[in-house]
Order: sequence, then structure tokens, then C-alpha cells
Amino acid sequence: MRVCCAQLTQVWDDVDAAFLKADAFLSGKAGIADMAVFSEQYATGWRPAPAQVSGVDVKNRWLALAEKHNVCVVGSYQKTVAGGLPQNTMLVCGPSGEIIAEYSKMYLFVPGKEDRCFSPGAEPVTFTYGGVKFGCAICFDLRFPELFRAYLKMGCECVLVQAAWPAARVSDWELLLRARALENRGFVIGAACMGYDPVSGTDYCGRSMVCDYEGRVISDGGVFEGECVGDVDVEGVREMRRVWGMI
Repeated sequence: MRVCCAQLTQVWDDVDAAFLKADAFLSGKAGIADMAVFSEQYATGWRPAPAQVSGVDVKNRWLALAEKHNVCVVGSYQKTVAGGLPQNTMLVCGPSGEIIAEYSKMYLFVPGKEDRCFSPGAEPVTFTYGGVKFGCAICFDLRFPELFRAYLKMGCECVLVQAAWPAARVSDWELLLRARALENRGFVIGAACMGYDPVSGTDYCGRSMVCDYEGRVISDGGVFEGECVGDVDVEGVREMRRVWGMI
């Protein structure tokens, strides 16, 4: 099972331009990967504020893009919640344009005031694709090992993490991705954006990574626009967990 992280320079507040970049990226990936993962709130750029575009429209664009390129695409959108704040939601789109899974971020980034503009998700979400059982996480979730332990107990072999992770804390990003992979003896794949947000003054430097069940970085996107590709070795995960008495 080959997963590709789309490490693209973020376009803030221009959905059309963002999806043009996503379309171009996927056009060059035919046959290279079974799944393409985009960063947190890629369509609008992450900020602690509701987007000025329709979440339904963004959701439908992701589904259409997956169908156009006949590949599983992991995107995101701001999900409307009746009578409440929207949710920061990961959207897993199947190659026929169908919804495979949706996960809303459980641990909001309180230091960045995300809790003032979004409501948290209620529960972990898993899905199976290409013979791999996946768990879902978004950015600040990575700092909460209990979520990843729950995914281990649910039998997940890989956890996908979408993020807009500041360059100033990139050492934390690598440390936490590797730690979550090592302590649960499973793959953890992090897709992160690049670029400078002039509104918040935040710099994002990429460093998308694929970490294996021994906590090793087997693919690193570096600090340039492009991709980070890795194969998920399900049998290796299962054998490692058997040896360590985790299954």
C-alpha cells in the first residue's frame, strides 16, 4: 500500500487556486501511489477562523478530484454543525468519488484559539483501504498519545496525520510522529503544508514524513514543495506487534 503526502505551498483564502494546485499535483501521480494525503484545511489554509466558503462545496470538490484521478484522496473541510461551531474535518474520498470516512479533530489547538471558532470531534475514526486499517488524526491530536493508543486497540496499522505545523516547532513534529509510531508499533504518516501566512506571521516548512513501526523515518519531504512517498508494510506491523505481545 503506497501513500503519497502532497507537500504543497499553502494558498490562503483562494479555494480555486488551491484546487488547481491539487489537481496538477494529482495529474502527475497516476500509478505512483494508492492514496494521496493533503495537509490540514488545505483548501482554504488553516487559521483559527471559519472559512468564508461553503464547506459543502469544498467537500464536493475533493470527491470530484478523487474520481477524476481515480485515486483515494484524503482532503479536509469545515463541517457544518447544527446549532454550533463548525468542525475541522478530515475527508477520505474513494476513487469513485465516494465518501470512505470523515474524522473531526478531537483536540483543538487552544493556544491558537482554535476552540473559539471550531467544535471538537466526538470520537476516533478508522477505515480500511487497500488491505490496511487506518486511523485519523489532525495536527494538535499528535500531542495526545491516548488517541493513538486507542487506534492500536482498534487494530489500526497506520495513522494518517494532516497538519499545518509551524516551522518553529518542527523538531516537535518529527519527535512526536516517530514516538507515536514506535510506542504503538505501527506506521504514522504526516502530511504538512509549506508557506508563510502573512496574517498570523507563521512560517510553515513542510517536513512531511512516513514513519515505520520502529519509529524510523523512511521518507521525508524535506523543506521543499513536492511529495513524500512511503509503503505501508502491514505484515511487518503485525509481526512486530506479535513479537512484542501487543496483539
